Parts: sequence; C-alpha cells; structure tokens
Amino acid sequence: MKTILSFLILGLLTICNVISAKEIKINSLNELALYAADSGNVVIMQPGVYQMEDYLTSDVVKNTVPDKVARYAMLKFSGSNNTFDFTGVTIEVNTKLLSVFKARVSEFYVDGNNIHIKGLTVTDIGNHPTFKGGHSFTVAGYNVKLEKVTLNVSGSSPYGYGDLLGKGRGALAPLKKHSAMCVEGTNDTIVDCSIYSKAFGHCFFVQGGRNVYFENCYAEGEIRTTDEMLAETSGLAFDVGFASVYKNYDGEKKITSGYTKSLNECGFRMYGKGGVNGRATGAVTAVNCKAKNTRIGFAFAKITDDVLIKDCEAIGCENAYNITGVRIENSGGDVVNGPLLYVNKGHVSNIDLYLLPTKSNTTVHALACIAGKDHQITIKKWKNKTRKQVHPIKIGSTRPNATNGYSPMGTAPTSGVVLFNSTVMPVELNAISSSCEIRTNGVVTDNGINNKVEVLDK
Repeated sequence: MKTILSFLILGLLTICNVISAKEIKINSLNELALYAADSGNVVIMQPGVYQMEDYLTSDVVKNTVPDKVARYAMLKFSGSNNTFDFTGVTIEVNTKLLSVFKARVSEFYVDGNNIHIKGLTVTDIGNHPTFKGGHSFTVAGYNVKLEKVTLNVSGSSPYGYGDLLGKGRGALAPLKKHSAMCVEGTNDTIVDCSIYSKAFGHCFFVQGGRNVYFENCYAEGEIRTTDEMLAETSGLAFDVGFASVYKNYDGEKKITSGYTKSLNECGFRMYGKGGVNGRATGAVTAVNCKAKNTRIGFAFAKITDDVLIKDCEAIGCENAYNITGVRIENSGGDVVNGPLLYVNKGHVSNIDLYLLPTKSNTTVHALACIAGKDHQITIKKWKNKTRKQVHPIKIGSTRPNATNGYSPMGTAPTSGVVLFNSTVMPVELNAISSSCEIRTNGVVTDNGINNKVEVLDK
C-alpha cells in the first residue's frame, strides 16, 4: 500500500508540474545542458542524431564537478519538475570520452526530482574502455520516470570473457567496467526501456534505490563459448595462459571447454546498498521484464522491503534467477546456457516459475539449486510442453562460485522447503536436507532426513 501511495503522489506531482511548466524547443546539446540544470519546464528536443563530443569540450570537462563519491557526469539533469521529450532523438557517445575525466563517469546523471525523460536513444560508438568504470545512466533523484529510453552500450575492458579474468582483488587483468543503468533514488519508475550491452557490466541495477519499479523493460547481452575463447591465438586470456579466477570441477583455475559464458553481467540486479550516502536498498518490483544472454537474468534479494518479480522471463542466461527472499509470480525461463533457478538461504522465497522446453547445446549441471529454509517453490511446464533434456532440481545444493557454470556447486543445510514440480525433471535431496515436502511427477532421489515425497502422474 505504501508503494502504491507513493506512485499516486508521483502522478499528482507530475500533472501539477506539467500544468505549470513552460514548453521549450531545443536543437543542441548545449541547450539541453542548460535546461537540464533548470526547473519547471517541458523541453522538446528536435529529432535527429547528436554527438556528445560537440558538447563535451575541454572547457566543459575542466569545469565539471564530481559528486560525493567522485563520479563525474557528461551531462547532468540537476533541475527538478521537468519533462524532456526526446522522441526521435539519438545521442551518440564516442567511447573515447569515457576516459576524459580520469575517474568514474556517467554519461547521463539524473539527480533532480520529479523528472520525466522519454523517447531517448543513447548509442556508444567504438570500444574504448572507461578509465575507472562508469554508467550510461545514473538515476539518483526522487520521483524520476524514464520511459522508452534505449541504451546501446559498449566500452569496457576486458571484454569477451565475461567475469572469468576476475573483477576485483586477484583479477588477472585490469577491470574497466561499463554498466548501463544504475538506479539509486526513491520512487523511480523505469518503463518500456531497453538495453543492448556489448560491455562488461550490469544492464539494469539498483544500488540504494527504494520503491524502484521496472515495467516492460528488456536487457540483452552477448554470449560466447569457452571453446571459442580457448581457440584464440592472442588477447588477454591467451596472455595469461587461459587461466581463470574460478576453479573447475578438477580444482584447476583455468577456462574450461564445453561451457557458454555471458560477456556481460546481470540483466536486472540489486545490491545491498549504494548511492552517494551508501543507504540500504529498499523495495524493488519488476513486471513484464525480460533478460536475454546475460550472466544472470534477475539477481534480486530482499534487503529491507519486499521484492517482486512478476510476468518476467529470462532466456539464454548463465543463470535465469538468482534470488534471496523474493516473490516470483508467473515468470519463467530456460536452461539453455545455465540453470533456471538458484534459491539462496536467508529470507524466505515464494516462487512460481515455468520451464521453457528449449534445448541446451552446452554443459549445464542442474535445473535448479535450492538452499535455506521454508521456501515455497513451484516449477511447471510452459504451455504443457515437456522439456526432453534432463537436468535435476537439487535440494540442499548451493550455487557455484559467482554462478560460474564450470565451478562446482556447494551444499548447505536445507529444511522445510515445499516444492511442487510438474516438469518431469528429477529431484535430488542431499544428505543435509530435512523435513522438505516434495510433490513431483519426476524421479526422486532422497538421501535426506524426514522428507515427504509424493509422486504424481505425468
């Protein structure tokens, strides 16, 4: 109810702002920068293709002031009570500009309040990496609405290996990430937005945002087989002898053949905290959203308030859903490049997923790994279509390190899980599972304690 009330207030504020605002037509990024810092306007930009380098001159760079956590912005929306209509507008960003500040950078930074941005396309040109990481869009204001915004993202290093060369301490190559859209504000709404990423980084992600609402949003990354990586005769992986920061099933830290990796990070991701004040992340909702070919489709966890995934889908991901304390309704995905589901210990999750029948051509070790206590989980067929390939649902198993497909899964005490499985996929309960209730139309292997199993007709 609190979240609904917040959005109603946002709607009333928007109506009032539009009534009182004056309409202004612009045709340059210099004018856009001027009105982005002003308040109380409806700004309509003339359709066309604009170049960020025409605006971001050395003088602009010299006079740009970073935020409290040392992030710089190419173009900042610091005014409030504004509507920006970018219908038919594309802004191209030469990726060489990603390093001009010699620091973390956001191409567009929205920290004003009651702002509506619609119709904008942002396209990165080239593959020059960021200097120290950055975002295409940072949304830090209150009551911000992004509508029909498309981001075509490139410019990171390394690229082409996913996370196999590492991301922090102990990384085998310097990491210069380029994520797409970071949401840090309160009551922010992201609707009908699309991200196509050819950079290592997240697509949509929340750090410190509260009451964040995604609807009809699409995130797409790129995939590559480990066999293709191992066939290289030059490049960053070749230079380190195809080593990896992750162990395989033989205990070796090396890129392992037979698997498929996303070259990006998550389609939709939550962090525990973030923003300039490092506050805890709150409620997040995703409705009718889709992730394709990302490392994880939806990586959500309850931090303070409720988290909901509804009518969503993840396809071609290394892992479709990686969740803790989340409610999933009428959503689904495949097991093409990795598991459908990882449920982690912590807050209770309530899950209703369908399994697409799509065939996998790569190595996948499980359909799902479920750990923790008292989760309520339903996994069913999509449109009553049976998947012919067999991958098990593992109770008492945990996701591998960084959800990397060729790294071994772990185990954790698991109890009180209620699973309804109508996919005919097998269910395996390990020795440290207990008091789980399983209703399934597949084969069951029960090595646990006091588990109840009911086998249903297929």
